[in-house]
This record gives sequence, structure tokens and C-alpha cells, in this order.
Amino acid sequence: MSRVGVSLLALGGLFVAAAIGWWWITYVEVVNYGYLSWREAGDCLVRNSDLCSLATALCLGSHPRLLIAYWSSALWFGLIAFSTSLLIAGRAKVVG
Repeated sequence: MSRVGVSLLALGGLFVAAAIGWWWITYVEVVNYGYLSWREAGDCLVRNSDLCSLATALCLGSHPRLLIAYWSSALWFGLIAFSTSLLIAGRAKVVG
């Protein structure tokens, strides 16, 4: 795998892991307080909605403001970088 592919793989994995960790820190309390179910909170991992915003706003007191502002696009950026690295690796095998 090329250096670019390895870099994208590492960057993508880091973004995905960070996004899941950020989501967990934000939504575990939301679920524990009963504002959302785990399924509803899982939807917030991949997309922002008014329901996600409302639930986190109700839980504002238990999180620092930065953590409560989970951004679902972080997960998508990580998945795009990870997928691109796999595409680069596949093309390198076909060409090489």
C-alpha cells in the first residue's frame, strides 16, 4: 500500500474512533436520563436531527459545552478517508 493509502487508513481510523468516542461521551448520559433510547441515540451517530439536539440540550448540565456538540460529519469524514485508502490499495493491487 502506498504512503498516501496508509496515511488515509490511519487518518480514517482515527476519525472513526474519535467520532464514536465523542458520540459515546455525549449520548451515554442522554440515554441514562431516558431522553432517548439507544436506537434513537444510534441515529445521532450518523446524522444530526432536531431530536438529537433537543435531547443533548436537556442534558446540558452534565457535559462540558464542547462535548455536547457532537458533529456526525466527523464519522462520515473518517469513513470516507478509510474507504478511499481501501480503494487506493485495491487499485495498487490491480495495477501492480
